[in-house]
Amino acid sequence: MIQFQKKDINKYLNFLIIAYAFSFPISKAGVNLIELVVVLLWIYQGNWKVKYELLKSSKFIIVLYAFIFLMIFFIPFASNTIFAVKYILKYHHFLMILIIYTVLEKRYIKYIFSAFILSMLISELISYGIYFNLFTYGHATHEMPTPFMDHIAYSVLLAFTSTILLTNFFSVKSWKYKFFDALFFVTVVTNLFINGGRTGQVVFAVLMFVLSFIYIRHKLKALFFATTIVFVTFLLAYNFSDNFVSRVHQFKNGIEKIVKENDYRGQGGMRAAMWIIGTNVFIDNPVTGAGIGNVMKEANEYADKYELKTRDMNIFADYDNVFINIPAQLGIFGLLLFLLIFYFLLKLPFKTRQYSALNIMFTISFILFSMMHNTMHLMNSMVYFALFTGLFSGISRLESQKQIL
Repeated sequence: MIQFQKKDINKYLNFLIIAYAFSFPISKAGVNLIELVVVLLWIYQGNWKVKYELLKSSKFIIVLYAFIFLMIFFIPFASNTIFAVKYILKYHHFLMILIIYTVLEKRYIKYIFSAFILSMLISELISYGIYFNLFTYGHATHEMPTPFMDHIAYSVLLAFTSTILLTNFFSVKSWKYKFFDALFFVTVVTNLFINGGRTGQVVFAVLMFVLSFIYIRHKLKALFFATTIVFVTFLLAYNFSDNFVSRVHQFKNGIEKIVKENDYRGQGGMRAAMWIIGTNVFIDNPVTGAGIGNVMKEANEYADKYELKTRDMNIFADYDNVFINIPAQLGIFGLLLFLLIFYFLLKLPFKTRQYSALNIMFTISFILFSMMHNTMHLMNSMVYFALFTGLFSGISRLESQKQIL
């Protein structure tokens, strides 16, 4: 059996993290395979005393795993124990957070970002090909040209990618790289608005304002800059993207049905109905919640109680909003722990301005994403969280000069 030096294992793990960042936007199979290899190699590496000291120094990781252990504690309260166990087993993706945090080396950081950007470029080119009917791929269509994941997750990734490109533009000195970042930014934003992911479009608008206030000292200039980008982008999208116009009108019609007819069956209406019902499930079970897998059991009864015209609620697995789903499942303690995860993520210290800004951009994007999706149970969003929280917490550790393996 070949014996590797500890430093060699760490190098291989960093190579695999680069491959992980590349695989995430385009290959679920690749992600799963890399996760397995990384975990086995990390276990073989040993050095548990150093790893333990590093992990216990991270308040973010401590709170994250306290949240997961709370879910495990609530398994006996689930009406279907097998469902609850399967539900929680999906958190195996978060092992990557521990690994990236403990093994990340500074020299590989830029390659991890570059691998992710390259993969998004590949995904984007395929998306454009589908949109312009040059070829077909899987279940993607002209209306939803998202080849590798659902349109909501893809739209959020596009929005976050746009901030990486903008911060690169402000950070690099070479005009050659600035030109590439600017050009890629335009194509990413265009791709965002020909897709059907309204969540990512909202995320993009919010991130542009926040990023402008981070990078532009004069606040009126920052406001003008962000407003101009967002206004021009949405105006162009409304005039040139049929998909964007269609989704806007669908949402508008859904809101009108809610207001005028108390009808929640349209676009956006079912999500609003689920939020109302989920909030009331939490109000009725504030301490312990309704339990994992139990939150939708009486959803139709709640809809009838509040006279909401909805589709059959039994076809949904959750409330499409983590900030409602978690308290409905786990009560107030689950919600508090979940909020603390983001608090400590935002509190990570950085010396490099770009990493600090991107950590804020990622956190905001995931919070907004979580308001429209069950991000803590679906693979794409969980890997998005694992990759970038592991990366940013690892960068913060390195810049704080904490010991590495």
